[in-house]
Amino acid sequence: MSSDRAKFEDDFSFVRDHVSDFFDRGSVKRALDLIDDVGITGWEKWWQVEFCSWLAEHDGIGDWVMEEAFFTDLRRNLAKDTIAIDIGFRLKGFSKSEMLFLELKHTGDWRRCIENMLLDVEKVDCAQTYSIENKIMIRNFFVVGIYPTGETPKKEVHDYIQERAEDCGVDVDRAHVFTKFIQNTPFSVTMF
Repeated sequence: MSSDRAKFEDDFSFVRDHVSDFFDRGSVKRALDLIDDVGITGWEKWWQVEFCSWLAEHDGIGDWVMEEAFFTDLRRNLAKDTIAIDIGFRLKGFSKSEMLFLELKHTGDWRRCIENMLLDVEKVDCAQTYSIENKIMIRNFFVVGIYPTGETPKKEVHDYIQERAEDCGVDVDRAHVFTKFIQNTPFSVTMF
């Protein structure tokens, strides 16, 4: 296995495990229940802050950033000359010049959430190598989406991701798609 592939495998496992652990927290489950019960919308910033606060408590996390700005490659994206990625973090012992980056999404419909996640993959794919202010390189990038589960089985979500990714020309390896039903809440989380 190439070193880049091994790095990606390790990064995917690390992020998957931490996303899963985050949504196992009682306080997060209670907040999600409240969000659902009251019908709160627009809670992505809350999720960003909660996730970063939780990451900051881990001994293995070196640094983290929110809304890190990158110039885009205007040959590939004429719509915007900059983008901002929701969360970046570095594990202690990793190069200080690179971070793992996450884009977070939430919607009331799982298909719409997947569509938005794929749009974010395309958006970040147009980012230049280093961020504007901190000169941080994207070590690996993942999208994480949360949506009401309903009766939708994981296989249907994963099949939809594969189908839509192929339609959009986005490379998503099915082995690197993670979906979890968040126990005692009406939500699921998917990451790829």
